[in-house]
Amino acid sequence: MTMSPFLTVNLVSGLAGVGKSSTARANGTTSISLDGSDHSVVRDAIARVTPAELMLEIHPSAVPIEVAISVVAASDDRALRSGSEALRIGNFVSVLDASTFWADIRSDALAPLPPVPCATHGEHDRTIADALVEQIEWASVVVINKTDLSSAADSADLRDFVRLLNPASHVVFARHGRSSTGPWLPPRDNMLTWLQQSPGWVRQLNGEGLLTSSRTGLGCVVYRDPRPFHPGRLADFLSTRTTESGEILRSRGLFRLASRPHIVGSWNSAGPTIGFEPTSMGSHDPESPWGQEIAFFGKDLDAALLTANLDACLLTNREFVGGPIEWKCLADPFPGWNVESDSSPTT
Repeated sequence: MTMSPFLTVNLVSGLAGVGKSSTARANGTTSISLDGSDHSVVRDAIARVTPAELMLEIHPSAVPIEVAISVVAASDDRALRSGSEALRIGNFVSVLDASTFWADIRSDALAPLPPVPCATHGEHDRTIADALVEQIEWASVVVINKTDLSSAADSADLRDFVRLLNPASHVVFARHGRSSTGPWLPPRDNMLTWLQQSPGWVRQLNGEGLLTSSRTGLGCVVYRDPRPFHPGRLADFLSTRTTESGEILRSRGLFRLASRPHIVGSWNSAGPTIGFEPTSMGSHDPESPWGQEIAFFGKDLDAALLTANLDACLLTNREFVGGPIEWKCLADPFPGWNVESDSSPTT
């Protein structure tokens, strides 16, 4: 028997108890459960296997892309597998529990910590909703498992939500990890590059969204405006008015705070929690947005009302003409950003 020139490594993510091992067994693939995402943990796991294909079951707290980077790093280690030419990334598989998903995505509970601490993570603040969103957006295959424990309507809504967050993924329904559909699509040669363009928010902002709404009210609203947000009015909107225009389950994009005029911010919400971080994009880079580019995904969203509420958070015309020097004097209730260097103009 000739050994395959490749060891194909599929990554399987999901919360505890969703059926990752059952999914692997149903596909006849050897699986190994990871306790972390560091390179050493991934390397040791790969070194223990002999088949030409395996599934690495990712801990719920791990970020799929970080594990994938560790696999790529391990591919340079020829001592891992005698006779093998290289490792290659296979499918990114996300297993979702249809019976608990909607409660989990609305939860602000923290995702569980891995048994082995990960050196790449600092203070633990990732929620279960954060983990679910990352698992969907970074997936080539999404398995909606335990459909026998969920209503047909909830399972269908989950399928439509997955298609909104990741329209390029292959979605299958399953019971006990087994699906009635045919085999999964073969992994792409450029899987990592392809996945970077797969998230629905990226496609929506690029005008490539394949699905903007479902029959049951799930949908997406894209908000754009060249003016920066007034920090005080934005904080008031986030604390008191986000539910007025429907239920926002996910939002992602780029934005500007007037009080931080030379920084492009990353807007990132999952379920009831939201986080803002600075990006590495140059303030005056031609590719950087001057104002807001944010995709909102949710249930029964009123696009006109959401847009009006966000417009009310922008600088007024009088405030805008004051320029960055005056904007920096605005009261800013948001936590500070750790920006290592800022060579942007100060006038």
